[in-house]
Amino acid sequence: MSSLTNKAGLLIAANFLKYAIGFILPMVLVRFLSQDDYGTYQQLSLVSSAATGIMVLGLPTSVYFFYHRVEHLERGRPTLIAQTQIMLLASGIITATAIAVLAGRIAGRMSNPELVPLLPPYAVYIGFFIAGEHFMHVMISQNRYGLAVGLEAIETVFRVALMVGLLLLGLALPALVAALILSAVLRLLGRSFWLWRGKDSVREARWERRFPIEQLSYSIPLAATTCIGLLGSLIDRGIVAMNFTPVDYAIYTVGALEIPLDVIFQSSVLNVLRASLPPLVQAGNNAEIIRIWRESVRKLGLVVIPSLVFLSFNSHKFITVLFTARYAQSVSVFQIYLCLLPLHMLVLSVVPQVYGRTRLNLYVTAVTVVTNTVLSLLLLKWVGILGPAMALVISYYVGSSLYVVVTMRLLKARLFELLPANQILRTVVASVASLGPALLAGNLSGNGLLSLMLSGLGFGVGYVAFGLLFRGFTDWDVAVGRRMLVSLSSRLAR
Repeated sequence: MSSLTNKAGLLIAANFLKYAIGFILPMVLVRFLSQDDYGTYQQLSLVSSAATGIMVLGLPTSVYFFYHRVEHLERGRPTLIAQTQIMLLASGIITATAIAVLAGRIAGRMSNPELVPLLPPYAVYIGFFIAGEHFMHVMISQNRYGLAVGLEAIETVFRVALMVGLLLLGLALPALVAALILSAVLRLLGRSFWLWRGKDSVREARWERRFPIEQLSYSIPLAATTCIGLLGSLIDRGIVAMNFTPVDYAIYTVGALEIPLDVIFQSSVLNVLRASLPPLVQAGNNAEIIRIWRESVRKLGLVVIPSLVFLSFNSHKFITVLFTARYAQSVSVFQIYLCLLPLHMLVLSVVPQVYGRTRLNLYVTAVTVVTNTVLSLLLLKWVGILGPAMALVISYYVGSSLYVVVTMRLLKARLFELLPANQILRTVVASVASLGPALLAGNLSGNGLLSLMLSGLGFGVGYVAFGLLFRGFTDWDVAVGRRMLVSLSSRLAR
């Protein structure tokens, strides 16, 4: 397990940098852009999220499944990488063309004419972005975690630094779109360079070894699942974008700020499990799969549970300090979105995928989206702008419950064999007890930002202390923590 933990740790470090910067970027944008312009920027991001999620066609994730299955074939792996790159490049071109052609209609549906001149160039960015989306999956399959982490960190820092630099120069949205295009082009070139090097270089691919139909047969159900799931996750934003003004949408998206524990921690663990569990499935070793699954949930809970408790306690201060008092109305949306956090400690979708049962993912996601759609339309009328957010949370819990049932059946396990309930309870108790030190520390300063930081510091210290007191941490956790402290101390002493 330690090797899996180390690999996940590298991905978590990369995702932490990537999404910490992405998390901070909106705080910068709201200070440089008007609410109208920020709403327009978020509408562009909505188009990008939808197009990218759908048009990668599930191909990047399919690399995990096929990489080990084609190792016995001569030049099978290089061919897999090459055909994936070709199909994603074609998909990027089709996507960019479609968005550019439909720019007027998209702008009309969102009641924002400012989108008309921005969407065609922004479509170019989306096309290049899609074409390079398989890189991380290939690197993880090749056990080249360091290269994957390092390159993605460089890409993120470059993109954000370029955008912030342009804002400091007083430039507006068209310049930001140009910056995104440049970063996407350089991203694709850099990633392609590394895919052409190494033992599985795409230069070794052979046309006669191609198997696109087999790969697409696996990836299309994943793509359909992603498509439906993505539409479900964006339904609330789409409804608000089409029924309210860009200013209302700006306020809503600030509140709909999903704390990226899923993309930082959960997705890192999922990617490692997708690459590591297939051999155990082939060997029929369900007991080891259950142990790894259960331990993954426990470790994710150590981060997710205290984050939920702290943010719920400081939700108003968190939004108004980081995004200014202009976005105080966003707090209600943010509090609703926080209800999604408990789901981020579960690794639900991975089991059907490693068993090759991707249609199950599709069915669960379809039920989730139908539930979300129906509830969103109903609650929009009954509750107003908060309705779609409520519907999203309810539907995600419905889908997660179905995933739990599917996972139990595939692994032939009972619920309490999968969930480390005792450890989760201990973590909850430690987190709630830590609110005392957080409150005391936060009251030491009247400055909003400093008070929030002191509150976080008090909470963190309290969490470690109460976690040890209530045995929320295992001996393995304590040993890892000590090693990290020793390593950090030795580096600081140099």
